[in-house]
Amino acid sequence: MFGKGKINITMQKSHYAPGDIISGNVALTLKKTVKAREVSISLIGEHKTTQTTPRAGGTMGGGGMSTSTTTRTVRIYDFKQQLDGEKEYSQGGEYRFEIKIPSDIMGGRPQMTETEGKLGQVLKVAQTAAAMTGAIPFQQIKWYLLAKLDVPRGLDISKKVDVTIG
Repeated sequence: MFGKGKINITMQKSHYAPGDIISGNVALTLKKTVKAREVSISLIGEHKTTQTTPRAGGTMGGGGMSTSTTTRTVRIYDFKQQLDGEKEYSQGGEYRFEIKIPSDIMGGRPQMTETEGKLGQVLKVAQTAAAMTGAIPFQQIKWYLLAKLDVPRGLDISKKVDVTIG
C-alpha cells in the first residue's frame, strides 16, 4: 500500500445492460487519518477519437504527402454519487452504492445537469452524426467506475474498474 492508503471497488458482475443497476461496495483502507472533502463513486463513459490529416511536403525535401494523427479522449457521460462527506477519515470504511444506468444511455442522450444540458445536446448530436457515418461507432465507448477519496491540497486516493454496458 503506497501513500496514504488505498481504495477498492467490488461488484458482483462487470457486464450490464441499459436500465440495469450497478451495485457494489467501495472499501477505503488508510494508513493514517486523512482530512478529505468526500468519498465518491462515478460512472464514466469515454471514447477515443483519432483524426488523421494529410500534410503537404514530406520529410527531407521529398515533396511527398505525409500525415498527422491526433488522438483525444472525449468524456461523454459522467454521473457522480457522493458516498460520504467532508470529514477526517481515520481507519477507512466500507460504502455500499447503487447506480442506475439510464435506459437511453446507448441512444446518446444520458441524463445531464442543467448547466451541461445545451452543450451536452450539441455534443450528442455531433456524436450521433459521427456514429451514423461510421466515424465513431458507439462500441468504442469505454465505461468505468471511478471511486475517489478527494483530498484537498494532496493526492487523491482513487481506483478505476472497467464495466461493459451493452
